[in-house]
Amino acid sequence: METNIAQLRSTNLEVTKSVTKISEDDQLVRLSVRSAASNPVKLSLTDNVSSEHTLHVGDPDSGSGYTDGAITIESVVDPEKPTAFEYHLTGSTEGELPEPTIDSVSPAATNGDTPTRVEWIGPEGKPIPIAVTARTETVLLLTSSETSPTPATRRLQGVGIGIVLTAANEDAACRTVLRARKRGHPVFVISRLQDEDVLEAVADLGATLISPLSRRASQNDLHRALSQAAREHGATGIILQTRDCPRIDYDRTAAAFEQADYDIIAIPEYWEQATDSPRVVVGIPAYNAADSIGTVVDRAAAYADEVIVVDDGSGDETANRAQAAGATVVVHERNRGYGGALKTLFREAAGREAAHLVVIDADGQHDPADIPTLVETQTRNDVDVVIGSRYVGKRKTKIPFVRSVGLAVINGLTNASLGKLRPSGFIHDTQSGYRCYSLYATRSLAGDRLIGDNMGASTDILYHAHRNRLSVSEVETTISYDVENASSQGSVSHGLDLLRNIFWAVEYGRPLLILGVPGGLITLFGVMLTVLLIGQSAATGIVDPVRLVPSILFAVVGLLLCIAAVMMQVLNRHPSMKRLNDDENS
Repeated sequence: METNIAQLRSTNLEVTKSVTKISEDDQLVRLSVRSAASNPVKLSLTDNVSSEHTLHVGDPDSGSGYTDGAITIESVVDPEKPTAFEYHLTGSTEGELPEPTIDSVSPAATNGDTPTRVEWIGPEGKPIPIAVTARTETVLLLTSSETSPTPATRRLQGVGIGIVLTAANEDAACRTVLRARKRGHPVFVISRLQDEDVLEAVADLGATLISPLSRRASQNDLHRALSQAAREHGATGIILQTRDCPRIDYDRTAAAFEQADYDIIAIPEYWEQATDSPRVVVGIPAYNAADSIGTVVDRAAAYADEVIVVDDGSGDETANRAQAAGATVVVHERNRGYGGALKTLFREAAGREAAHLVVIDADGQHDPADIPTLVETQTRNDVDVVIGSRYVGKRKTKIPFVRSVGLAVINGLTNASLGKLRPSGFIHDTQSGYRCYSLYATRSLAGDRLIGDNMGASTDILYHAHRNRLSVSEVETTISYDVENASSQGSVSHGLDLLRNIFWAVEYGRPLLILGVPGGLITLFGVMLTVLLIGQSAATGIVDPVRLVPSILFAVVGLLLCIAAVMMQVLNRHPSMKRLNDDENS
C-alpha cells in the first residue's frame, strides 16, 4: 500500500490530499482541511478527476460512477478542528493525481448552520448533487444522493465488522473495511502482520486496530478478541469475516444475525452466484423433534440454499413443523435409525448435486452460525469431509464427565482401527455429527451399503473415507448439551453401537495392528515374568506353582491373540473373502 501526499495552503487554510492504494486499481482519496483562522470560514474547493479514473460514491463494486470531471465542495471549517472528505477512486495508480484547488474562502455564518454541499461537475457542465454521510465527527464520506438504507443496513445498524488481517487476505481485508465503512459499520481489525505501513493504511481506511494476541492464537481466539473489542466500543453486535475475507452478503447475514446472540460469521456473496445446482444444503436427521425442529430449520435457513429434514418415522408433528418452517421434508414410514437418515440425506444431496452438504442435529445442539466456517474450510483446503470438532482449538463445549470418558476411549480406538497412530493424523472428534460433505463425498457415501443404520454410522463414514481416500479435516465448534429433546438414543446403547463398529474394523481392517501387537507384548511380558519366577525359585530352592499361574496365563492369552490376528489377516487376504466384500459393496 502506498500513500501520496499533496498539500495546498491559502491564507490560514491548509488542504491535504492523501491517496491510499487499496489494491492494484483501487484507491481511497482523502481531502483533509485544517483552518488556522480565529473564526469559522466557508470554503469552496474543487478536486478534478482525470479521464483515466472513475469516482465511486456508492458501492465501490457497483460498476457505476463519475469520470472526466470535478468534485466541488462547499463547507464550513471550524478553527483547530480538521474536516476530511473521502471518496473511492478506481483506475490506474501510476503518476500523480490532480491537486485540489481552493476557489474561495469567506467568513462563515455566525449561527454555524450552513450545510455542506457537494456536487459533481461533468464535461457537459451539469451539476449533480452528491450526498455526504458523517462517519465520525470530522470525517465525511461521499455517498450517492439516490442511495436509501436497505433492510440489511437498518437491521445491522450499530453492528461492527471483525477482520483477522493476514498476508494472504490483505487486499480483500481492505476492500471489506472500505465497503463496511461506506455502510456505516464500525470495523475492528486484529492483525497477524508486523508491517506498519499496512496497519497504518488499514487505520486510514477507518478501522480500529486491536492489539494482537500471541502468534499461536487460533482463528477462534482472534474472533473472540474482536468480539470483546466490539463490546468495549459499544457495538450492538459483530459480524466476523472468514479467513479469506470474501465480499459479505449483507442481506443474508442480516437475516442470520437476527438469530444470533451477539456475534456471527459472515455469509459470503459468492453463495448467491447463479448455478444449476444448490451451493449449500443443510441436512437434518430428525426423530420425534417437534419441539425443536422449527427453530433449528429457521436458524439454518439463513445459511442454506435448501434445508432438508429427514423425518425418521416420528410419532409426533416433526414433519409438519419442519415443513411449516420452510424445509423440504423426506419422511421415512418406519424408523430406520440415525444412519438410515444420513444415507437418505446423502442420496438427496447427491441427486441435487449440492456443492456442500452440512449435517446438523435436530435438537439444537449444533450452532448453524458455524456453517460458513465449515464451508470455507472445505472450499479453501479442497477437503471432502469437514468435522465440527469439540476437541480442537480452545474448547468451550462442556461435556458431561461420563460422556467425555466414553468419547476419549471411542476416539482412541477409532483412530487406532484406522491406523492413525501419529498425533498429527488423529481425528480428534470421531463422533461429532456436525459435518460438511463435498459433492464428491456425498456421491461416494450414497452408494455405500456398509454404512449402518444406527448411531455408529458416524464411525462407518470415517471408515468409508479411509477406504476411499477421502480427505478429512476438523474445525473448532461448540456443542450445547443443555438443550431439550436431546438425542433419543441412550449413552449405553450408543456406546455399544460404536464398540460393535470398532470390533468390526478390528476383525476386517487391521487385525495385526489391533490384536497382533498387543498380543505380542502380552506374550512377551508373560514369558519374561515366568522366566523371572523360575529363576527366583531355582535360587531359593522353593518352588511355588501358584505364583507361576498368572504369568503363564498372560503368555497363553497373548499367544491366542497373536494366533487370532494371524488367522484374521489370512482370511482378509484370501480371494474368496475379497470377493465377498466386493459383493457387499456392489
